[in-house]
Amino acid sequence: MYSSKLSTLKRAKQGVLSVPVQAILFLSLGSLSLWMLFFSSYPATHNTMHQTRHHTLGVGCH
Repeated sequence: MYSSKLSTLKRAKQGVLSVPVQAILFLSLGSLSLWMLFFSSYPATHNTMHQTRHHTLGVGCH
């Protein structure tokens, strides 16, 4: 029982720490961070990112 639990944990650890999984997590978190910055309604962030959003994405925000 104990050895099967260890092998399951070992397989899970290998899957989570694999390079493709790390790359997907990195890209997902990066994309989410950019989305939150570009489309924030919080006034301080919105005003700072306003011009950047228009120049980089070519879309309006209002």
